[in-house]
Amino acid sequence: MAQAMETLQNSNVQLKIQSMLVPTHKHSNNQTNHNYTKQLNTYKQTTSIYQNTSTNYYINDVRYTSHAYKQSNTIQTSVSEELTISPYDYIYVKNPLLLRRQNLIYIPAKVEYVLKNRVSKRLMKAVHHDFEVATELCLLYLSLLTSTYFEYIKGENEDGWKSLKSDYLRQLFRVEINTYKAVREVLEKGLKYGNIIECDHKSARGIKCFGHRLGEDFLGKGIVQYWIKTDLVRHLCKKNQERIFYQNIDNPICRNLIDFYPSIKLPSYEEALARSKDLVKNGYITKKGKRLKSLGKHSKSYFKDPAIYSFIEDGLKTYQYLTEGGLELPKVGSDYSGGRIVDSLTLMPSYIRSMLTINEEPIVECDYSCLHPNIAIAIYGGSINYLTHQKIADELTIEVKDVKIEHLSFFNKHPKDMERSPLYTYYIKNEPEMMKKLIQEKYNNPRKHKITSQIMFEKEVSIITDVIIRLSKEGIKVGYVYDAILCSPKDAQKAKEVMDKVVIEHGVKTISKLNYN
Repeated sequence: MAQAMETLQNSNVQLKIQSMLVPTHKHSNNQTNHNYTKQLNTYKQTTSIYQNTSTNYYINDVRYTSHAYKQSNTIQTSVSEELTISPYDYIYVKNPLLLRRQNLIYIPAKVEYVLKNRVSKRLMKAVHHDFEVATELCLLYLSLLTSTYFEYIKGENEDGWKSLKSDYLRQLFRVEINTYKAVREVLEKGLKYGNIIECDHKSARGIKCFGHRLGEDFLGKGIVQYWIKTDLVRHLCKKNQERIFYQNIDNPICRNLIDFYPSIKLPSYEEALARSKDLVKNGYITKKGKRLKSLGKHSKSYFKDPAIYSFIEDGLKTYQYLTEGGLELPKVGSDYSGGRIVDSLTLMPSYIRSMLTINEEPIVECDYSCLHPNIAIAIYGGSINYLTHQKIADELTIEVKDVKIEHLSFFNKHPKDMERSPLYTYYIKNEPEMMKKLIQEKYNNPRKHKITSQIMFEKEVSIITDVIIRLSKEGIKVGYVYDAILCSPKDAQKAKEVMDKVVIEHGVKTISKLNYN
């Protein structure tokens, strides 16, 4: 029975991979598979069995689904040879320039020199007897904090803290059982003066993991590329990427994205720079209400209030990090994020993302109008139908852009902070019962005021998942940006039709709109 179940699982994974091995305009090998139809019928019959074998757990604030996969499958190629190769490896073979290079990591500037020249050799030996391996294990740990640099420069995480789950660290640093702890000790205590990282050593089951941040000399000081050289750490990196791939492949959004990526073309750095400069000249305002600005030859301290600007230099650094070594594998977020998917497209600046082309055509974004307020109305028993930002702006006599910006955080606030928002007046007057239920939940739930956005994100993900499943059945693969999808102009009307139908089926009364670039 166990052997039969494993066979079904491997068949399922392989079939999912085959759907991703579509020729692209850059890399085509005219793959053939004579038994595809027969296997597809087997896949349809066994999908529910396969999915019921999974268990869910969370790693580094990312949800993974664990399955027992064989790491080697037989895939028929264009030259009718049988190759023993894992589905993960075959994705890289098929589109070698598409996904992030397996041995490439990004690390804080200056840390490599510090580890090799200023850190206690005694502590490094506790990590690994080979100094080069020990150094790269430390660099791998530090690469987990790279994302805090971009949050820091955008003013979204000025303290630089990031939670790292111990389960994730044990799997990533699977050398000895406490290797990750030895690495952390080096980074915390290895310098005679100061430290490379700080750890708060505070956790609460189901709520918080140990917080980490870079030390004062490294926080916000830049990042650099690093190519892993030692065989052991290369092996650990590859195994980690494989886990991410296999544990997310059964998510419909992630699977769709792997299909979608080969059809897109990214702008070059020079093209993104030219576009950014043009937007600065035109007085472009971001969705968060910040004016796009160029630093020129100045530092941020030159500006009286740098917080009101979004600097194109920061946006271009983020874009380079997310794309120059290949695209990040899509990952399912934790429960706290409602299971939102994170990848290179969701994290890059929207004004650069709008430059993407799909099959050589300008991208079209289809997103919902005022989605989260209408989700709140649906979940907490509100009465207004088809609420819009404009309707609120008219009643409060404020700008629509101010309503949109305030809605980005309103439902995630503590009740006392909600009262200080201009939106509070509108909701307490027009939706008093909804607000009563929502505020009670913020006080009574173990997650306190943050539970509201978690529940709303879950609803958002559920809606978009159904949209993508239906479009996939029509042969339409799309990009994903939280409550929006990216598609080609020829598929735009169909995408809108499906989005409008699905959201109503979920009990949320709003409509989608098309944004042509």
